Amino acid sequence: MGKMHDALKKARHALPIAVDTAVDSPSQEGPAGERPTSAAITNSFRSDLDPHLVTLLDPGGSHANQYRILQRNLVTVGETQSVAVVIVTSAASGEGKSLSAANLACALAEDAERKVALVDADLMMPTLHGLFGLDNHRGLSDYLAGGTMLELVIQKCRLPNLWVLPAGHVPPSSTDLLGGKRMDDLLARLRRDYDYVVIDTPAVGASPDAAVIGPRCDGAVLVVRMNATPAERSRQAVERLQESDTVVLGLLLTGLESAAA
Repeated sequence: MGKMHDALKKARHALPIAVDTAVDSPSQEGPAGERPTSAAITNSFRSDLDPHLVTLLDPGGSHANQYRILQRNLVTVGETQSVAVVIVTSAASGEGKSLSAANLACALAEDAERKVALVDADLMMPTLHGLFGLDNHRGLSDYLAGGTMLELVIQKCRLPNLWVLPAGHVPPSSTDLLGGKRMDDLLARLRRDYDYVVIDTPAVGASPDAAVIGPRCDGAVLVVRMNATPAERSRQAVERLQESDTVVLGLLLTGLESAAA
């Protein structure tokens, strides 16, 4: 774990929001405890959801609680600076960023007083629609291209106060769309209409898109897969984000066998 934290030594704005969470499998702990909102919806649409959405499917488990630690830390940071719109990215592909973004959004949406939007800005390799069992015929790319209205592409999740904006059609160039004025207008509207906006972006090492979106948001959470992501690659990802004036809020470790691993 120490090597992963070393990767953030040059993160001037890094804040202590790091948690250790396993995303390889849901925990096998007991009933959902005192999370009536999540527990009530679990049986009603379990078959539609990816089993790794532990915040919804195993709300009383230790892995779900790790995402709640992350959301509580974000809320705490928000007491001194705005963190209403955050991107979730990683140094490389396959580190669990999309699952982390989805579980974080669900954890934020457990508070009935919050409206939360989850946006799939990984336009070339979208995954969020599959995690939630949603339609991806139209989405963010279609809206940014000017072919539809936001109301027709953002979808209500069956978690009462969570909305998901899927990626939509794969565009010829994701960076051109995400870097345009229409994206600025979308972010302004989401800030107005939602308490929190969580944006899943491509990995920093795979695309410039995270660095394109990041400066227009309040910060970035960098997902790092334990025993898989070289510390140097993590450090380089932090540097690339900072060079784009993206505030790096902290580190999220994934791929642990257990919280003690």
